[in-house]
Amino acid sequence: MTANPTLVHVRDVAAAVAAGNLARASQLATSAIRDGSRHPALFNARALWLQTQGQFPEALAEFQRALQMTPNDVTLLNAIGMCYVRCNMTAEGIAAFDAALAMVPENPATHFRKGWALQSAGDFEGAVHSYERAVEINPNYAEALAGLASAAARDGRRDVAEQNARKALQLDPNEPTATAALAIVENTAGNFQASEQLLHRALGDPRTAGHSRAVLLGFLGDALDGQDKCAEAFAAYSERAAESRKLHGPRMAGTPSPTRTMDMITDSLRATTMDQWKRQASIRDETAGPREHVFLLGFLRSGTTVLERALSMHPDVISLEERDTLDAIAREYMNPSAGLGPLANLAGLQLDEARAAYWRRVSELGVEPAGRVFIDKQPLNTFNLPLISKLFPDAKILFAIRDPRDVCFSCFRRHFEITRMTYEFLDLVDGARFYAAVMSLAELCREMLPLSIKEHRYEKMVGDLQVTVSAICEFIGIRWTDSMQDFSARAREQAIRSPSANQVRKPLYGDAVGEWRRYAEHLKPMLPILDPWVRHFGYDS
Repeated sequence: MTANPTLVHVRDVAAAVAAGNLARASQLATSAIRDGSRHPALFNARALWLQTQGQFPEALAEFQRALQMTPNDVTLLNAIGMCYVRCNMTAEGIAAFDAALAMVPENPATHFRKGWALQSAGDFEGAVHSYERAVEINPNYAEALAGLASAAARDGRRDVAEQNARKALQLDPNEPTATAALAIVENTAGNFQASEQLLHRALGDPRTAGHSRAVLLGFLGDALDGQDKCAEAFAAYSERAAESRKLHGPRMAGTPSPTRTMDMITDSLRATTMDQWKRQASIRDETAGPREHVFLLGFLRSGTTVLERALSMHPDVISLEERDTLDAIAREYMNPSAGLGPLANLAGLQLDEARAAYWRRVSELGVEPAGRVFIDKQPLNTFNLPLISKLFPDAKILFAIRDPRDVCFSCFRRHFEITRMTYEFLDLVDGARFYAAVMSLAELCREMLPLSIKEHRYEKMVGDLQVTVSAICEFIGIRWTDSMQDFSARAREQAIRSPSANQVRKPLYGDAVGEWRRYAEHLKPMLPILDPWVRHFGYDS
């Protein structure tokens, strides 16, 4: 009796997967598919290999082909959810995990992965709930315990973070998220030597690789920086960046760089006229809107989170922190290849519909700003200034400025989820060029668009919080209240989306002003690119 060739192929592929040889498994699966075999295990094998190469969109497509053949496969739904999140499609990822939970509600792994997706989306409360559910089902689930530790460390809850991290490490001494949580706790407390020892031990394990290694190297850099070991710290940050580039480079290949995108938007804006951007009145009644509409933007690591936290202490202020309120509209009207003409000429019902879409999104995110001063804080909304100007010409713009050298060095060393934009920060020169492109667009927007802008200087706020914030309060139509002075105490009780969450929970401090100078020798490649902006903003060059 002749053996079924497809089953023979599947058996060989499964053996290669079991042996950990995913490259061989993928080769065998590709050969089998080329010969006409069709089986979910073949597409799954190719997807597993693509995942290891960081090619998440391609892996997603292979997993989906496998799922079409076995639509009730919970393992495949979990794999698809993971790929979606790695592709920065968190909503789709969460939906995949929910579909898996609808089939097997008591699967702790799915609850854990949903928590990871929610955390990636900035829903920290939802993430904690999912991690807790995973631990309820399996009290010895090390990864879920580590997730709880990470969330607690981020929120400044040291005791909870330590308890869950140490339990996770008892179950799995190499659990990287638990190690990272303990490192955050120690670094935040100033116990830099303890953090360094912990991280060296974890990094010395040959199993610590890829994303986990990159994250731990970043925290090692922070521990060394806290001891003023600048050369060693910079080496750790650089190794982290190299590890991340190796991991994420394949999925960035072939996509336009954000710097090029900014240049194209700038060129498109130059091709329009100032008359095209004149105020377009709404034909709908918007009396139910906010008392004042404020966009807080600038660039990442420019002090937007500190300012937003201080302003949010005012009883008349409601804020939204780093959510995608404009993304869907921007995809339609901020397409660089199509130019900005369609946006500049937007009027009538189309303009009203775009405005309504924005307010629906704000409502979906749980904010009802009617009658209050509404602050939409998103640092990189700077490149959406043409869209903001067209949709909301009466909005107030708070433009955050910080020494460009401190900004770009901070972007290089801090822990961001890797997107096409934050990928630029993994190289000093690329990050500086991106900064320069964004600032060039911002300057042209200020020249051509009818914007009401007030600059906010991070260094001035550090020097005198009350004087600086009082001037901003006057600009947005509120009065200074003493509750703003101690915003850091309230911040300890709140979930903060920004990577600067732990810094914001500390009393305002000036240590970060001029921090780049300690690393000046290492930062030489980016300094000539930033120098025009250093001088433009009036910093000592």
